[in-house]
Amino acid sequence: MKHPFQNIEATSTHLFATVKNSLQVFSLNDGILVGEWLDTVDSQQNLVKQHQAKFEQLQKQEDIKSSSEEPETKRAESNSKTKIPKFPTPGPGAPPIYNYIRCLELTSDEKYLIGTTDSDKSIIIFELDFNSANCLKLVKRQVFPKRPCSISVADNNTTAVVGDKFGDVYKIPIDCEPPIDEKLLKPILGHVSMLTDVLVGENEGRQYILTSDRDEHIKVSHYPQTFVVKHWLFGHDEFISSMIFPSFDKTLLVTGGGDDSIYLWDWIHNKALASFNLRSLVEAYLNESHYPPERFRTETSVKEICVVKIVSSGRKIFVLLENVTCVLYFTINEDLTFSIDKVLDVPHPLVDLTISENQLIGASDSENILTFINIDPFEVVHNEISSKIAVLNPCDVSSRDDFYPLYAMNNLRKRSEH
Repeated sequence: MKHPFQNIEATSTHLFATVKNSLQVFSLNDGILVGEWLDTVDSQQNLVKQHQAKFEQLQKQEDIKSSSEEPETKRAESNSKTKIPKFPTPGPGAPPIYNYIRCLELTSDEKYLIGTTDSDKSIIIFELDFNSANCLKLVKRQVFPKRPCSISVADNNTTAVVGDKFGDVYKIPIDCEPPIDEKLLKPILGHVSMLTDVLVGENEGRQYILTSDRDEHIKVSHYPQTFVVKHWLFGHDEFISSMIFPSFDKTLLVTGGGDDSIYLWDWIHNKALASFNLRSLVEAYLNESHYPPERFRTETSVKEICVVKIVSSGRKIFVLLENVTCVLYFTINEDLTFSIDKVLDVPHPLVDLTISENQLIGASDSENILTFINIDPFEVVHNEISSKIAVLNPCDVSSRDDFYPLYAMNNLRKRSEH
């Protein structure tokens, strides 16, 4: 069986998909594979690097001791006691380290594709050339101190804005220049909690960075003067996992996460405009996997909702929830409220969702790999390229036990022992 795609992005002509440590590009016209790249960096490399750093630090301390005015015999005795640091290995119960490409982002001019890798905590920047046999040309691999988990683009597609799991945000040039030493990287802003999403917005000639985190916060900062915080958007009660600017009005913001509701904001003027509760729409689609983990479950526990992805087409908003067999279709009305248009059944849960002109494409948790959905009329449609692309998926597994985590977003939810 094939491992499902974990991340997908699309233009009007091409689909970009990741599965484990592989990145592929397909023509949406005929399903032909036009580019691929395999991340060959071993996650063990990080452990080796940590060991080397500890050893060098210890050696530096010993050199300082050696340069002091201690008697020669005492220095020799001190040096003989130097301990070689233990090789770092995950302890019992530690979560497994997966080697996969975590997220994808296209520049708006569609000249570059940016992804993040867990193997060495880096972003990877590809120049796209569809006249080449392989359209993916890796031009930069920038390692970070902590694992990057979200990407946006600023400065007219010349800068990647990258958030990491420890709450820091960096900016990296999108070019072919050598990467910067990770020790020299300086954050441009930060949160005290894990970052979940980052966007770069513009209003009246000024740019802003919007960052969301695990602590229900959305921060609006001036850019590039990121030390100036414009304001915070408060209203969520759980983590935020997805933020988008609706394509018809970039001064609006739609957000979703671990709450039962999605929210609409005027992010420029710090106004919460509308919300829409999703529970009644999706209750019938929730299953046993939506309950809290056993150790946190009580007699009053309810099934939990988690927004994975929000995409837009004009006033149309499409919401994907984690591990459900439906996609929600909303409209942002003239009075800036939400109205529900349709709850669309899909054959299998979708892991990710993207938009390509007048259709949605879902990464399906099934042998079919992809689900195609027309926007108007809003319905699932057959597309023969799905089977062609499935055959080209390089990741064969013997059972679902070999899958990398497909539904991990809800792990962002904070819990306490009962």
